[in-house]
Amino acid sequence: MAYLGVAIFGAMLGLNVVLTLGGAAAWITPFTTYNYWIMLSSAIGGCAGLYIGRDWMGHAGSRGAMRAAIGAVWISLVGAVIGGTLALPLYGTMFGPFTLVVTLFGAPLLALVWACALFSAHLMFKVQRAEYDSILYVDLPRNDSSYF
Repeated sequence: MAYLGVAIFGAMLGLNVVLTLGGAAAWITPFTTYNYWIMLSSAIGGCAGLYIGRDWMGHAGSRGAMRAAIGAVWISLVGAVIGGTLALPLYGTMFGPFTLVVTLFGAPLLALVWACALFSAHLMFKVQRAEYDSILYVDLPRNDSSYF
């Protein structure tokens, strides 16, 4: 579910880039296949960034929240590089992170939605990580003399 949420909101970021860079003509003309490809590559880039930065997410406590904040920046930048590379192989690698930063500063509500999507992914990973830890790190009996 975390990857699906990040993919949907990554596609929203791609849609905003398509509509912003296209100017007023982007609102009038129908979408082309390339516009859909930019949205799809943004969704793939967001998921790939989340996969690469998954170790930053899901930790408990205030240190976990701090790690998630750093991880959100890391995930966003790595996802922008991957999504930009898919959208436009040479120039997109350079301009993907730049376009992401400009888009998020230009649309603060979209930046808030993106941050909420990454924070919800952090919370979902936190539940998964707690379940994983409860299975692996079971309290083992101590080496007391009562067991022998």
